[in-house]
Amino acid sequence: MTDSARPSGDGDLGNWHVAAPTQSSLGERPVWDERTGTLVFVDIDRGELHRFNPDTGEATVSVVAGSVGCVGLRDNGGVVLGTDAGLVLADATGEMREDPIVPPGMTSEHFFNDGACDPAGRFVAGTSTAERTTGAASLYSLAPDGTVRVLLPEVTESNGVAWSRDGRRMFYVDSGTQDVKVFDYDPADGTATNGQTLFSIAEQDGVPDGLIVDAEDTLWLALWAGHGVRRYRPDGNLLSQITIPAKDVTCAAFGGADLTDLYVTTSRGYLEPDEVGTYPHAGDLFVLRTGATGCPALRYGG
Repeated sequence: MTDSARPSGDGDLGNWHVAAPTQSSLGERPVWDERTGTLVFVDIDRGELHRFNPDTGEATVSVVAGSVGCVGLRDNGGVVLGTDAGLVLADATGEMREDPIVPPGMTSEHFFNDGACDPAGRFVAGTSTAERTTGAASLYSLAPDGTVRVLLPEVTESNGVAWSRDGRRMFYVDSGTQDVKVFDYDPADGTATNGQTLFSIAEQDGVPDGLIVDAEDTLWLALWAGHGVRRYRPDGNLLSQITIPAKDVTCAAFGGADLTDLYVTTSRGYLEPDEVGTYPHAGDLFVLRTGATGCPALRYGG
């Protein structure tokens, strides 16, 4: 179905405020680290890994690559990164301990754009190209033993990826298609099959970007050039929408001790000159209370 209807649920939810004035060029993929009580996220264009402690307000920033599209938590306390050089296993500060893993088909024209950990400890992340060439990129799966394979070939701009709580369904965004797809997923062998379009975003409403699933198995989708985040039932029906005071909204994550704070990353680097004054908080990290609860972050097993 094409998603151009009014939401049937609560409409705008909660009251936003700026959690951290990061002014990111391209903030992306926040993940709550419950072990440290911090939120980890990246600035793709600046190659930065951010870690923010909401209790103290302390924020640390490390430059880890030329560009870094996504971050996942590791069982050993480190992080796994998708960068322009490949997949990187690093410590908690983003310091690389070994050479990047370059997956099959990745060239100097490709860079990693988004990714997340699956229920079995794999890191699933996808690439894009600067020209967003149709079908020129892939979605990859990195196993805990370090082997990597193509999960989905011929994608354009790999973006949000998330799983149902039972691990049997994978939700996936290729921003080059305006579609959110759903696949049957086998956590045992990490295969994704029987892909179908769950819903599509009308072009005037923005571009589908980051995607997460909450404790009720509902989906939270960020809208690039869409000023907000939408919540969907697992069957693809729209429940509600949150308006964010930023044009380009990239991804959400639930955090806090009870996983009820919804953090949202945004972008500043792609505003037109006449839009900068309209969106003074574009690029900042936002936080809202929505009444929903998130799930503990999945971790990479390697």
